[in-house]
Amino acid sequence: MKFNIKHILSFTFIGLLLGSCSLEEHPTFPSSEVLFSDVEGVNTVLNGCYSSVADFNYWGADYHHLTALGSGLFTTGKDANLKDIASLNPLPSQTYVENVWKGFYRTIERCNDLIVGVENSDLDKEKVRDVVGQAYFLRAFTYFNLVRLYGKAPLRLAPASSTNVNSQLNSAEEIYVQIIADALAAKEKLDPSNINGRPSTYAASMLLAKVYMTLAGNQIAGETDYWKKAYDEAILVYGNYSLVDDYRSLWFEESSNYTSESIFEIAGNVENTLRHYQLYTASNGNLGRSVWGRIKPNIEQYDQHSTAYATDPRLAATFQTEWLKYNATGKATLQKTYPVFTARNNKDKSYPFLAKYFIKNTMALNYNTNMNLVIFRYSDLLLMLAEIENELNGPANAYAYVNEVLSRARSSADTPSTEPADWSGLTQDQFREKIMSEYQFELLGEGQDWFNVRRRGYDYFKSHVIDAHNNTAAYDFTKLRDVEYPDNARIMVFPIPATEITSNPNISASDQNQGY
Repeated sequence: MKFNIKHILSFTFIGLLLGSCSLEEHPTFPSSEVLFSDVEGVNTVLNGCYSSVADFNYWGADYHHLTALGSGLFTTGKDANLKDIASLNPLPSQTYVENVWKGFYRTIERCNDLIVGVENSDLDKEKVRDVVGQAYFLRAFTYFNLVRLYGKAPLRLAPASSTNVNSQLNSAEEIYVQIIADALAAKEKLDPSNINGRPSTYAASMLLAKVYMTLAGNQIAGETDYWKKAYDEAILVYGNYSLVDDYRSLWFEESSNYTSESIFEIAGNVENTLRHYQLYTASNGNLGRSVWGRIKPNIEQYDQHSTAYATDPRLAATFQTEWLKYNATGKATLQKTYPVFTARNNKDKSYPFLAKYFIKNTMALNYNTNMNLVIFRYSDLLLMLAEIENELNGPANAYAYVNEVLSRARSSADTPSTEPADWSGLTQDQFREKIMSEYQFELLGEGQDWFNVRRRGYDYFKSHVIDAHNNTAAYDFTKLRDVEYPDNARIMVFPIPATEITSNPNISASDQNQGY
């Protein structure tokens, strides 16, 4: 069942923990005795946790601003952001740097309220076991996002009070210990049969596998046991989901929600819409001219995909290379983008758009949609297993996992394609190189890009993102729209937000991430 955000916010601390903030306001909300007196009240608190994940400052919008534009794989139609985040030059005061940090802590605080509230209540804990498991999952998931993006942060595990709202920074190592503990608690408590996007035991295992892959970094198997731990969790998920027949169907409102390959997704609806249509559709790309065109792929993303698989049906499902631009009278003009249009400095045509989230009904007067946003899906899990197996044992048994993804991809067309062909005959190093590109071809724009291009370290990020971008011959860095990336390892994390440093007496300027 989809949650309706407007019905579930009465209990929350409105404005609390938006970073370090004042507790001078005293909002009226039901007491913990009321909220945690029955299962219905606990579910109300849980819905508040989900509403904060879907909020504009988190997955609903600003998470995409921050991670897509900061990934090195996307550019922006917002001129003000071309010189900062889209140029891999984020500032501590940058809006998205600030907002996502606040959105993370809003979610964490609500999860803390639920976990501690149930623990201190007289409720039969078995009746709310799965609900508590979902709160542990969301807290682990959010801290995992937080530590990867910002490197270090306050570790807050108790409901906010005047005595703990200003906390010192914890190290990444300390935060990862808590993430693993929370994810294991979620795995133990969650129902394996959860449906409609809510995380199950398998979602917790996929989360743990991602955590262990991140901790493994660019180390080879044998230097650390993290690759083996990642395999042990990922293989538990294998076979419990299935790929949909047609890749294209994942991006249409009528067929995108709660599919057979959805492992964890965030629900939205036309009343409380997620903003992906608004962010990814070209400005004036619908009749109502209500969309922004904020985020679009760099041209090397198109080039790399089309060079690897010229007839891959996923190309058309991923890149919007022509669109209708509406004027104030409702007249539409066809715009053809790169690769047909090759001139630079044209906001409408110099870059393709992301077809996945480009509004399908261009006659719509607004950007509202019932389309959810899928965070974990099964094809990602298959690519993870392929990568992990290759690291542990070489490619022999890894082909089967990636070839499942490739087989579905080439059949996702009215006339099946011969590309992408199954893999075979690769060395371990060749497989490693190709699988990292395959995440991009399969998952571009789905919220994983920032992490996938960084988790193998700065040398990988420099060669595969910075250098690949700066050496793309089509760019003209004297033009406004094309930006050159700096060679600076500070971009491996974002800066600690300026407001957190200035308002939290337990954090000083010297605590700022290196290079900022």
